[in-house]
Amino acid sequence: MNILIISRRSEHGRRHFQSQQMARLGLEYRFLDAFEASDLSPEDCQGAANNWPSPTLRQDIACFTSHRMAWNAVVERNEKTIILEDDAVLSSDIADVITTIRDRDDDWNCVYDLEFVPQPHILAKSPLWIDDRTGHKATRVFQNRLGLAGYVIGPQAATRMLEDTKTYALVDAHFWHRSWVAALQIEPAPVVQLRFLGDSTVRAAPFLRTSQDDAFRPKSKLRKHFMRLRLELVKARNLMRAAHFRSEKRHIHIDRAKFTLAPDHDKV
Repeated sequence: MNILIISRRSEHGRRHFQSQQMARLGLEYRFLDAFEASDLSPEDCQGAANNWPSPTLRQDIACFTSHRMAWNAVVERNEKTIILEDDAVLSSDIADVITTIRDRDDDWNCVYDLEFVPQPHILAKSPLWIDDRTGHKATRVFQNRLGLAGYVIGPQAATRMLEDTKTYALVDAHFWHRSWVAALQIEPAPVVQLRFLGDSTVRAAPFLRTSQDDAFRPKSKLRKHFMRLRLELVKARNLMRAAHFRSEKRHIHIDRAKFTLAPDHDKV
């Protein structure tokens, strides 16, 4: 399966980390040069902020644009792809997960979340499938507001996602809550961001976003309220789906023993 790592050209430490990790796991990959937040003008930022009710940072817009670039690459290559952010740490059995997902004949709208985040999700009580060989399972996700550090998407879903994101949105919250997406969580999660591993784990709220730049806000208060209402309706729709099926709110399972960090990981 194609592996695409979103990374800024100047992030030499992270690129070195990923190159070491991929070599150790025997995986082929390629870097996608991320969109640079510094290339955004104040007008660009304000225009984007007018389409989202919460405060918007330059880095949010750059992240949104970078993932859209990745979806374009998926469409161009016309194959199912793992998209990673450059601080993603992979489990020692990630190759087994890749093989299982690659060989499945999933519907076009099936998207896999590979990532662990320290925040409860709402998931179906029973998995959709279990790999008897490895023990990995895939469970339907009804609510997940955080995380695009590691996921699998196919060309048709990527095409639809591009159509849905012609205006700015906070990309991870927007991505997982499309009405047409059949989102499946892989457990034990084979991907975790570096900040959530080991002694350096950030135990504070994972929603924390830091930036030296000022946040941009929508100019129209009325439009802001309508956008907020729309998001609340999406949330209600997802909760109704969860109520219709047997579901539960819980944390994602992860086997931390399967994650190995290089000695110089603190330089990432």
